[in-house]
Amino acid sequence: MIRSTFKKAFMATALVASLGWASGAQAADKVTLILDWLPGGSAAAWYYGIEQKCFADKGIDLTVQRGFGGVDTVTKIAAGVAQFGAADLGAMMIGRIKSGAMVRAVMPLYSVSPLAVGVLASSGIKKLSDLEGKTIAAAPGDSAVLILPVAFAKAGADFSKVKIQTVEMATLTGLLVQGKVDAITTYVMTAMLIDKAAQQAGKSVVTLDFGKALGIYSNSILTSDAVIAAQPDLVKRFREAATCAYVKTNADLPAAVEAMNRAVTGMDVALQIAIAKASLPLILGSPAYGKFGFGWDPAMVATTLAVATKAQGIKTDADPMSFVVGK
Repeated sequence: MIRSTFKKAFMATALVASLGWASGAQAADKVTLILDWLPGGSAAAWYYGIEQKCFADKGIDLTVQRGFGGVDTVTKIAAGVAQFGAADLGAMMIGRIKSGAMVRAVMPLYSVSPLAVGVLASSGIKKLSDLEGKTIAAAPGDSAVLILPVAFAKAGADFSKVKIQTVEMATLTGLLVQGKVDAITTYVMTAMLIDKAAQQAGKSVVTLDFGKALGIYSNSILTSDAVIAAQPDLVKRFREAATCAYVKTNADLPAAVEAMNRAVTGMDVALQIAIAKASLPLILGSPAYGKFGFGWDPAMVATTLAVATKAQGIKTDADPMSFVVGK
């Protein structure tokens, strides 16, 4: 009798709790995600995830903000400007080691690095060593510049012979097309936008895809140590919601890009769909994802740390897995 009464009471309490959540009695957590750069490509997943209730179903009211480079995003997350951000894992590791940025990555996105250098097809530049004596332009906070020295060394090229010019992101394409710089740092997907702009001037852009040869993680989702300590359940729910968003996006890319366009407006939808199609295989089609999903491959985390520290000429005895959270 007592057991029966307890069971009924427990079921009644659970029902009230579930109804309370469903009716909005318990407010959703207001969460902000800062991207690394402007919305585009695979970032459609965040907007589609919002529309598809991936985040609402996990009690998250998500706002997405544009970024100003991965380094800037790392700094802002460490300062508590937002709860989550998207940035290159290597850049985050360097920020934690050199600047004491108390941030860690909670899930990988790109397990095949899309880092690249864009050049004009007419330039005759076919490999990294062809950039010796040339000028590469990069935006402030661009994480690609942090990794380029190792990519050059791996390719047998001398990075010390390259001039790096830091310019505003909005000027990169124009400088390349006008021939004022020899190359720009970019992603293999973003290069599609750059090539479209170049075609209007009767030129075309090709990429030297140096990232994929390094075997490292690239863009990942990060948060602060403070959030990890104070709100571990939020971190868990965010990962689950993000996984839902990317799975749903992979099932209907056009719908996901349309959702992004409704939120941001003014996009070339057809071009963004093409960019998303080029992006998602680097996330959902890699061997690492096939084995670990949105979890971490410890060997690849270790390689990412080794490449990032070597590129910056710094040393650390930190456990590579101390920079990430989750399996």
